[in-house]
Amino acid sequence: MTGSAHGNTFAGALPRNPESAPRVALDGAHSPLKVLAHSEMLRAFVAGRKVAPIHMRIGITGACNMRCNFCNFHSPHETQFYDRFSYQDSLPTDRCMALLREFKDHGGRAVTFCGSGECTVHPGYLTIASDAHAAGLKLGLITNGSMLHLPDMAKCVAQTHSWVRIGMNAGTAATFAAVTHHRPETFERLLGAIRTLRSGALLPDFKIGLNFVMTADNYREIDAAAERARNSGAHYIRFEPEFYTALGHASIATVLDDIKASLARVAELANDDFEVSIPKLDRGPMDQTMAVEGDFSRCHYSRFVTAVGADGNLYPCPQVHLNDRYRIGNVVQDGYVRVLDGGPREEWEQSNPLRTDLCKTCFYRPQNELLEWLQQGRVALDDALASYDQSFPETLHADFV
Repeated sequence: MTGSAHGNTFAGALPRNPESAPRVALDGAHSPLKVLAHSEMLRAFVAGRKVAPIHMRIGITGACNMRCNFCNFHSPHETQFYDRFSYQDSLPTDRCMALLREFKDHGGRAVTFCGSGECTVHPGYLTIASDAHAAGLKLGLITNGSMLHLPDMAKCVAQTHSWVRIGMNAGTAATFAAVTHHRPETFERLLGAIRTLRSGALLPDFKIGLNFVMTADNYREIDAAAERARNSGAHYIRFEPEFYTALGHASIATVLDDIKASLARVAELANDDFEVSIPKLDRGPMDQTMAVEGDFSRCHYSRFVTAVGADGNLYPCPQVHLNDRYRIGNVVQDGYVRVLDGGPREEWEQSNPLRTDLCKTCFYRPQNELLEWLQQGRVALDDALASYDQSFPETLHADFV
């Protein structure tokens, strides 16, 4: 990523790899520039007026039926960072429904179920999703896929969700079992659920894709995974490096050349019906480092997107949720609007004024750089909006900024 704006456009905020690595190619559902589809919000933001988040990422349970080798929440490197994580945390179904309806009434438009646990193992997931959909919220799901073959789950997701992203993380059942510590037959089940969900989906822009976290345990199956993903009927496969907040991408540094070669090959599989998402490969540690990445001083993205943990607390983003230093206030206990607008958020921002004192790197660096450049006038808003409209006449899942 560049360290400055380019020609008063948004081009400088796009993620880039070094010349020796494959070109970053994000699938259409995951553009970091999607915030430019919301011109009125941006005008309010640039003018210094308050804007309410339109996208909530929420973890409704800390429980998970897998123990993936790369999971931050199970890593010995993260025991201090995710100090509020608990397998026992779970939002009560009725309180969760009330929270999401309050979010909708306060300008919310989209909800992504994700988090530290597996949301679909929550006993109230079908009720929560159906109620949120009925309230007018768009729904997305990041899942390990283990529950999608169940008829009631498949029906609910197909009828209420805009998109689903499934953790694939292997090219064979044996490696899937070794990486996730789950039954090997789950691998074929989650791949088999893709066509069922696509054929049953009610929303015309429904997308379902696969995510592959590249680790020292599975990088040799990048090619096989891309082939299986394309043959499964998935809209895309998204690759991302293994990441611990304490290590950055150092855990795969010794095999990075092999990973680069595999990514270059699988990029050739992309066509009009199947996208291959190639990630940025050189992100450093988040907090246990003195090096600060990114040309911005504050977290602006959390004005547009917010995160709620299974502990009921509001956090600025899902990358740092369940860390006590980032805890803003309990929205399940005290109410969403009261925490967001009633003082707790402002108090938190006053006590944690600069992101350079918190996250040294940022998963949402493209968005934050762009927003700060717009706010400072280093990128002209009208020019950025016009350029974006020309490049992206239609924005897929625009409310999932």
